[in-house]
Amino acid sequence: MSLSNPKYVAELNELAQLCTDSADAYRRAVEQVESADLASFCKRRAESRETIAGQLRATVDQLGETPEEGGTARGTAERVLGEVRSLVGDDEEAILSELVRIEGVLKDRFEVHLDAGTAQEVDEAIARHYRTIEDDYRELSALATGKPG
Repeated sequence: MSLSNPKYVAELNELAQLCTDSADAYRRAVEQVESADLASFCKRRAESRETIAGQLRATVDQLGETPEEGGTARGTAERVLGEVRSLVGDDEEAILSELVRIEGVLKDRFEVHLDAGTAQEVDEAIARHYRTIEDDYRELSALATGKPG
């Protein structure tokens, strides 16, 4: 791919970092929930988000640029806030609510990038991952509300 463009690279890096933030949130949830089913769900989603982040970073690399590692500064602040919340004890409902919020931000950012339109190869990479994130968001929302997705 010879589409090296700072805008594309910045967009892909942002999405990769947000996926890393999401993976971190799911990993924290695994440690906090009591339900084995919910822990398993969160573990699978953490692995999925890490995979997506890695694939987005690989796309940046294919563009001839250096991908940014790690999550966002906001994600770091939210992790600290999450750790403070865990000290006072969150129940699974609160954890699910927080995961829905984080995943909603991730889904919204993917939508913004899809709506903005970039090079076809970049759009295809974003769209492919967006479908997974959108499906997971629906499933997570259904878990949080107790209603089928």
